[in-house]
Amino acid sequence: MAWLTIRMRLILLTCAGLFVLIATNAYLTKKLAENSAGMITAADLLKSIEEANNAQIAFGELRYWMTDLAVSQLTMAERSAAAARARVEKHLDELQSWNPQRIATVRSEVAQYADLAGKAADEYTDDRRVIGNSLLAQARQHSMVADQLIAAIVQELTGAAIAARQRVVAEAEKATRLSQIVVAAAVVLGALLTFLILRSIVVPLRRLTVAMDGLNAGNVAVAIPEAGRDEIGAMAQTLTMFRDTLRELRETLAQLEALREVGRAVSSTLDLDRVLSIIAARAVDLARAQAGMIYEFDEATREFRFRASHGIETALTEQLRAAPIRFGEGAISAAAVAGSPTQIPDLLRERELAVPKLSAALSGLGYRSLIAAPLLHEQDVLGGLVVARCEAGEFSKEIVSLIESFATQSALAVRNAKLFEEQRRRERDLRVAHEQLKQAQANLIHAEKMASLGQLTAGIAHEIKNPLNFVNNFAELSGELMQELRDTIPAPGAEQEELIATLGANLEKIVEHGRRADGIVTSMLLHSRGGTGERRATDLNALVEEVLNLAFHGARARDRSFNIVLERDFDPTLGPIELVPQDITRVLLNLFGNGFYAANKRLGEGTDPKFQSSLRVTTRDLGDQVEIRVRDNGVGMTPEVQTKLFTPFFTTKPTGEGTGLGLSISYDIVTQQHSGTITVDSRPGEFTEFTVRLPRRHQPAEPAMAKGASA
Repeated sequence: MAWLTIRMRLILLTCAGLFVLIATNAYLTKKLAENSAGMITAADLLKSIEEANNAQIAFGELRYWMTDLAVSQLTMAERSAAAARARVEKHLDELQSWNPQRIATVRSEVAQYADLAGKAADEYTDDRRVIGNSLLAQARQHSMVADQLIAAIVQELTGAAIAARQRVVAEAEKATRLSQIVVAAAVVLGALLTFLILRSIVVPLRRLTVAMDGLNAGNVAVAIPEAGRDEIGAMAQTLTMFRDTLRELRETLAQLEALREVGRAVSSTLDLDRVLSIIAARAVDLARAQAGMIYEFDEATREFRFRASHGIETALTEQLRAAPIRFGEGAISAAAVAGSPTQIPDLLRERELAVPKLSAALSGLGYRSLIAAPLLHEQDVLGGLVVARCEAGEFSKEIVSLIESFATQSALAVRNAKLFEEQRRRERDLRVAHEQLKQAQANLIHAEKMASLGQLTAGIAHEIKNPLNFVNNFAELSGELMQELRDTIPAPGAEQEELIATLGANLEKIVEHGRRADGIVTSMLLHSRGGTGERRATDLNALVEEVLNLAFHGARARDRSFNIVLERDFDPTLGPIELVPQDITRVLLNLFGNGFYAANKRLGEGTDPKFQSSLRVTTRDLGDQVEIRVRDNGVGMTPEVQTKLFTPFFTTKPTGEGTGLGLSISYDIVTQQHSGTITVDSRPGEFTEFTVRLPRRHQPAEPAMAKGASA
């Protein structure tokens, strides 16, 4: 029924109902007409019965009046007999059409009776009674026959009337049963036709409703009923077209979204591997493939080198990475030469474009076809995009266009990455040149400062050191003379003794401060020098150990009560490095001495009875550099002090205990002479840690770290 339109189905259903209704009405009309005819026949029979009964009654009256006429000879009896005879004839006329022969017989018998009865009356009138009685007896015989004939007619008519009535009733009952059967059959047939027609309409409509609900929910894979020739088929065809259009729009939107994501990745990041991985993934997804690979072209070697992939096995990745494709081989080279995508519909049959090892590896993993698109910038070949799938056959035009778009994005990403790398290299070169210029400028400034400081130191040496030597020498000589003077006086008085003691104390102060001034001048001379020895390979661990012991015993020699816990953490893999041992020894002595001083000062403050002063020395191998850390648990320093720590003549020690040049000299030795770094990290009341990093090999000095910078 699907080949009929819904309109035709409804027309057929209506026509079938009308046909059944008309046929039933015609049949019932026919049966009603037949019943009406039977009823008319029955009515006619009843009328005939009535006429027969009336004829029988009239004949009885005729016999009565004829008998009375024969006996009484009265005129009234004659007239009554004539009237009765006329009524009999009239009733027989009414019955004439029923059975003319029988009616004729009755007429004959009635006529013979009337004739014989009339003759008998005449004989009685002539007083011939015997003849009259004989005639009357004959007349009686005819009257009996006539009466029987009329009674038989009445009986026959009655039977016919009963039979006609029964026949009408039977026909009516038969028509009723048949009409009921026909109506029931029509109802069943109509219901069946209605069910079938409704089912042929409702079921497809329900399927269309489900399909439309699915499409409204975004399910473009929903099943739609097959399009037929009816109106529902037309709706299904329209819905199928809408679904296909929606699917195409979704695919187009997905493609645009993928291109937008790739474009956003290209414009937002310069991580080429990440961008190429995104491009490969989106190309594989939208091409409905299983694997994607991106190659970068090396102009120097004329080879395509594997760069990024999506969906391929790890073993294949390593194999592709280890086997670059030479220019001129495979589909990727053909695409680069043609400037447009190239396909291999079947890897098992292709011989011209296939790379044997690559084709064998791909087909061995189940891949059957691939498409390669070139990565081009203007006329330059930057690489290639390859998408492989497990189904054999050519890719559609839409997928080819899509792959070409992704290849264009990949080319842009590769171009941007190369431009950025070139720009970064130029910036790095400029930064190195700038740093070298700054270093040269710093060295020049430092050289000028050292020259000025050298000149100042030379002036101090000529102007101060010689008079200072005289002061020191004559102070010591005067002290010796005072001792000799004390010895020459046999019994000095109290005033003389006090004067001699005061002069001796003054001379000791002069000697003490003269030596301090001489130390300052000597430190200034050392600070102005560039280097104090030659570089040589040195075991840094042994040097640190030696200097640490020297510093500890020197501190013990100056103060017998001095004590500190020494912790060593030396890297056994450190090995020898190139340095000037004398200079590094001076640096370490300054750091160890400052650590001893800070830890001993905190111990002297006595704020924590459980405090134990300690100094920890650590060495580490950092590859191209070595590291020395000196950490004490002394009084620490504030950030303000740390910023000035390496400034010449700055000291936190009391007057007479420090020159303020030790850390400044150490800074110059580490940064200027050894191209290293020295930093400090400290927390007041907790610790101070100096970190010195020295290169293993001598190299041009890098920019010096700002004095006071902390690690």
